[in-house]
Amino acid sequence: MDRSDKKKAQRRMSVDTTKSAERHDGPNAAESTTGDGLSPSLQAHIGRQVRAMFDEVAEEPIPDHLLRLLHDLDRGGEK
Repeated sequence: MDRSDKKKAQRRMSVDTTKSAERHDGPNAAESTTGDGLSPSLQAHIGRQVRAMFDEVAEEPIPDHLLRLLHDLDRGGEK
């Protein structure tokens, strides 16, 4: 992942906490959060952001040296 990809990921991962805090200040605030203090909608948002970031990483090509290592391991370490 190069520098521009990291910056994009950071922008996607940023969450405006003031917006999420405003949603939870109402009379039913305690009922709308889970035991760890995050609402289900905020947890879902964070989950989507994390999956988006890791999906990009999973799509990156596997470096040749790792492919050779995996091939060697499949052969039982024989050379």
